[in-house]
Amino acid sequence: MSRHAQENLVSVLLIGLFALVLYLCQDFGPRARLIPLPLAIFGIFLVVLQLVQHNLGRDDGPQAELIHVDASAITASAEGQPRTERTEEQLGRWGEAGAYLIVALLVAMIFTAGIFPTVFIFTAGYLILTRYCTPVRGLSYSAALTLSVYLLFVVALEMQPYHGLLAGWLS
Repeated sequence: MSRHAQENLVSVLLIGLFALVLYLCQDFGPRARLIPLPLAIFGIFLVVLQLVQHNLGRDDGPQAELIHVDASAITASAEGQPRTERTEEQLGRWGEAGAYLIVALLVAMIFTAGIFPTVFIFTAGYLILTRYCTPVRGLSYSAALTLSVYLLFVVALEMQPYHGLLAGWLS
């Protein structure tokens, strides 16, 4: 099956899924269908739009070649200092296990310290330890992200945040 046919098949399956949501929403009460009904209608609209654009905008002309980017030329960090190159063996060694470790660390931090300290510490730690930002810039980005999460969820949506296990000891 060609890639074009696969994309069309996925689009048709998505339309079927959204149509099923529309059908199931008919048994819901007026307040219960406030979210799924508009999302299903909007989803069908977007998938049909994508399907039409994909099939009518299709050009059977020559396929463009992929552009090869030499990643070795991009070795300087934002501060102009060269980054240390890592071999594939070093990255592969921590690949999947490192991802599981990071997720476990994130869950443990949320469980013990709560959501807002975790957002700040985890984001700052990631930005600083990966050398994506300088420490000052990483801390300021983390503070801005934590403030925006607080304003969105606590102030705007009036949700009660999880304070963690340590909250009882600190108060």
